Amino acid sequence: MEESNKNPFDYFYYQEVADLTAAGGWSVNFDMKTSYLDPQARKILNVPENFQPSLRTALDFYPVIEKVRVTEFFEGCANGIPFNATLKMLTFDNKEFWVRAVGKPLYDDGTIVGAQGVFQDIDFEKLKELSLEKSLKVIESQNSRLLNFAHIVSHNLRSHSSNLQLTIELLNAVNSKNEEEELKESLVHISNSLNDTISHLNEIVSVQSKAHDQKKELLFEDVLYNIKNSINRLIIDTDTKIISDFSELPGMTYIHAYMESIFLNLISNAIKYKHPERAALIHIYSYLENGESYLMFQDNGIGIDLDTYGSKVFNMYQTFHQNEDAVGIGLFITKNQVEALQGTISIESVVNQGTIIKIKF
Repeated sequence: MEESNKNPFDYFYYQEVADLTAAGGWSVNFDMKTSYLDPQARKILNVPENFQPSLRTALDFYPVIEKVRVTEFFEGCANGIPFNATLKMLTFDNKEFWVRAVGKPLYDDGTIVGAQGVFQDIDFEKLKELSLEKSLKVIESQNSRLLNFAHIVSHNLRSHSSNLQLTIELLNAVNSKNEEEELKESLVHISNSLNDTISHLNEIVSVQSKAHDQKKELLFEDVLYNIKNSINRLIIDTDTKIISDFSELPGMTYIHAYMESIFLNLISNAIKYKHPERAALIHIYSYLENGESYLMFQDNGIGIDLDTYGSKVFNMYQTFHQNEDAVGIGLFITKNQVEALQGTISIESVVNQGTIIKIKF
């Protein structure tokens, strides 16, 4: 009799809403030690037809990074505390995805006997949100550095212009041959400095324009081989040793010109700022971590005092040592190249021990 009073639309409505929202239901009974997944939950988790959920395997559907938090959620439900969270889950075949999950205590005659709830697959929306947040951070960082770059270039151009004008005025009023030669020599220096500034400006503009170049498959070993050939004399003269391991991540899809520039800048820097009491030793590794691709450069050089200079490391024309050939443009270029393709770059360094630079693509 009860069965005839049920509205057949109820199941249809529930099923359509579940399909439309990609939401599945679950429940666990602590007393009876049973678990349940509704059809939509089983579909989302991609479990086999004969799969039987259990308390023992419940945590298998969460990545390591979430297990502690999920355990706390279930313990909270056991104490009457509901939860509402965004977290990562795993399908039966270990594919990671984002969900919005809610859970509440399950009562029987006023006593908490378990927990029940719903989780919704929001992977597409969450990845778009994270990508947007990442892009906004990159744009903010790039804008900050480009404003700094514009300020520096503007200042340098004004300085060159003023020096040039003053030197020409002095040259027109010169009274001796020696003074004339000195002023002509000054003109050469001003001209060279002006050319350097224009060259750096062209490099920055090139970074932005090449960001739209076609990405192609590349092998890190090939890139390293090309760079070692191009600076072979420098490597030999400084007795530099380069050790690499690209076995975990042999290559990737990237702009070739950018990758070669990154390798050249970071290897050249490691040699330029090597410790005076030892030969330069450079380790280069590629690896995967949490589904992300990384490239790491580690050296045993003189290092950088990050407590003092940490906020300036990637700024333009920032040098932190007394090397005569230090310009302060390489790391600025490298950071712009990495971030132009939505990557990030970070640095760890200890004075007189060395530096580690990590790039996440």
